[in-house]
Amino acid sequence: MKRIILIITVLGLCSHVLFSQEYNKLVEKSFECIENEEWACAEDNIIKALKAEPANAQNSLLLSNLGTIQRYMGKSESAIKSYTNALMITPRSVTILKNRASLYASIDSLDRAIADYSQVVALDSKEEDALYRRGLIYLQKQDTLSARYDFEALLKINPESRNAYMGFASLMKYRNYYDEAVNIYSKIIKLDSKDFDTYFGRAEAYFYLGKMVKAREDIKKAYEINDKDPLLYILRAKVGWAQFERESAERDFDKAVELGFSKEVADKILSELRLESKKKRLK
Repeated sequence: MKRIILIITVLGLCSHVLFSQEYNKLVEKSFECIENEEWACAEDNIIKALKAEPANAQNSLLLSNLGTIQRYMGKSESAIKSYTNALMITPRSVTILKNRASLYASIDSLDRAIADYSQVVALDSKEEDALYRRGLIYLQKQDTLSARYDFEALLKINPESRNAYMGFASLMKYRNYYDEAVNIYSKIIKLDSKDFDTYFGRAEAYFYLGKMVKAREDIKKAYEINDKDPLLYILRAKVGWAQFERESAERDFDKAVELGFSKEVADKILSELRLESKKKRLK
């Protein structure tokens, strides 16, 4: 079974009350469906369990699981409702807040994601993942001061935090301090030489520095770790285009789209590269 990124919690089933047997059976069935990656089956059984015992104390966890399953099914609005209903039962649940925040971020509801991560940090000021992810969202919103605050707070909690250094590297890239970004990524690589994100990040920094050979070296290392990330092919396409390897660059754009990258965005990037090349020829 593929690794489940968000948390699906196993409920402690109780059978001491006769009328709860149906509920327990439905919950058990939902976990069988999850193991088999039968998401519609899992969703159906959880909904039936909730209807069977709407006042059951375990429904918060069940609703959280439902939200995660619905997210896998692409039902973002339903997933948000499920997480929200779960939080109505257990409003201080860090796990559920993080799950909803992650979903909000994935659908570009950035302010709502920040609100949820902020609530997590208010509940637990040492919650490293929430600080890191909130910092990245602040960076996406071009709020570099807030992003820096979160990455610094994360570093104070954990001086060896990989995420803190990754955050600072992203901040340096955003501010066009590419040499500094390369240095940070290089430090992380010394600690973990099999980190896709680090090689990708350093390759991107090298690209903006015009160091295409070094960018290619890191792209190759990242490819060896994970050849299914569409952004890797977008970056390789840009590097290839800069080195006048136009046909291979176009193939990389096609590969990125095949792996799930937006065709509209890929076509826009390719059009911009062609326009830039045309301008250079006319000079």
